[in-house]
Amino acid sequence: MSENTKSNTLNGLFWNTIDRFGNQAMVILVSVIIARIADPSAFAQYSVLLIFSTIATTFVNSGLATSLVRSKEVDQLDYSTMFCFNLTVSISLYLILFFAAPYMEQFYKIKGLALFARVLFLQIVIQSFGIVQNVKILRNFQFNLMMRSNVLAVFLSGGLTILMTYFGAPIWAMILQPVYYATFQTLFMWIWGDWKIDFTFSANSLKKHLHFSVSFMLSNLLGKALSQLYYNFNAKHFTETVAGYYYNGNKWGETPGMLMSSIIQGTTLSTLAPIQDQYDRFLNACRKTMSSLVFVLFPVNMLAICVGEPAFRYFLTEKWMPSVQPFQWLCFVGIFIAMTDLNVNFLNIKGKSKFSLILEIIKVGASIITYFLTYKHGIMMIIYGQLVIRLICFIIASAMSGKVYGYLIMNQLKDIIPSFLISVFAAGIAYLPLYYHWVDHDLLLLIIQTSIFAVLYIGINHILKNETWLEILGLVKKKITK
Repeated sequence: MSENTKSNTLNGLFWNTIDRFGNQAMVILVSVIIARIADPSAFAQYSVLLIFSTIATTFVNSGLATSLVRSKEVDQLDYSTMFCFNLTVSISLYLILFFAAPYMEQFYKIKGLALFARVLFLQIVIQSFGIVQNVKILRNFQFNLMMRSNVLAVFLSGGLTILMTYFGAPIWAMILQPVYYATFQTLFMWIWGDWKIDFTFSANSLKKHLHFSVSFMLSNLLGKALSQLYYNFNAKHFTETVAGYYYNGNKWGETPGMLMSSIIQGTTLSTLAPIQDQYDRFLNACRKTMSSLVFVLFPVNMLAICVGEPAFRYFLTEKWMPSVQPFQWLCFVGIFIAMTDLNVNFLNIKGKSKFSLILEIIKVGASIITYFLTYKHGIMMIIYGQLVIRLICFIIASAMSGKVYGYLIMNQLKDIIPSFLISVFAAGIAYLPLYYHWVDHDLLLLIIQTSIFAVLYIGINHILKNETWLEILGLVKKKITK
């Protein structure tokens, strides 16, 4: 990487890390409080609505945001066109879902689902008002503003959600939390952003960006809808309690990988776009980005697997223990999801959104077939099927990366394996206190396991002078000095 690209990337990683971890800390707190109060069936009721809001939100974004971020030149007309298009689409979709809500309630036979849906889907319209500000902030590398908006939004929305849960309305707390978050985030974007509202529309501008964004939208839609499809299938084929256990296991299992992936991808989309046509620089930047991702991804996921049992028992209470095994396996699934998503992100930066669409069609088609071959054998067999599909998707995405810009799967494995082996070793040693029952108190056991893992992982990387570790250490020292 050049010094300018490297500086922008490291700066973005720093602020995105604070953003995501601050965000996730509040999300975890809210989720724990709701899980301790609500029954598993409440989570199953909430989960069936996620597919509709996910699909609608993806249509609203429609890939135009990504197209604008990766474009070399963007003018005021592009921004205003995007704003008008997204606002029109979001209002239209909300009206469709509003009138469809009673039919959802009839289909799932869940009392009150229509009202829940109509309130939850308000986030679709609210989010459309902030997309342009979001794009401008990313294009200007103002990651600190993004962090400020997101963290404040999640803390304010989380606070209101906790109050609602405390006063006995956990299902409404889950429904309103995304609406609160979208409202606060959009508000802060407008306070700190510099784009002024403009209703000028250009069909030529829309056509230019739709060339990339249609494929991106469809692939993004399929990718985001897949987890929600599992929730809906489970709600139809299993009891609400079993579906709730899967939802919570999947939610927590996806979190580590999605957290790390969002930090990396949220930065690289804007910082690597300017060098997308410089073959050697782009390939080198992709390799360093993958190394950075797995350096954090593997230890976070392996530690989560290691401490899953005492963590669930202490924080979520004994009633959620059936979610532990799904959670642990889904953490492993999450590793392949994050690495595949990063490859897809690189392909999108190169403008190859059609490759991403092909991959998503393969993934969704194979996942649906596998689901109906496995669901009669129970939840765990479904998860094993997910693992196989995600591994195959990673291999395909790596092959596509090799074909498009030369990041061959063998080179990816060279960048991945060192962090993987160190993480597995550290997790194996950290698991011993749990396996041999050396400690009875769950919180103390968590602290001991985490400490052992952290010392071993950081210590080994420091001894081996891992380049990613040394860069992170240097960046932290530099920020502290400032």
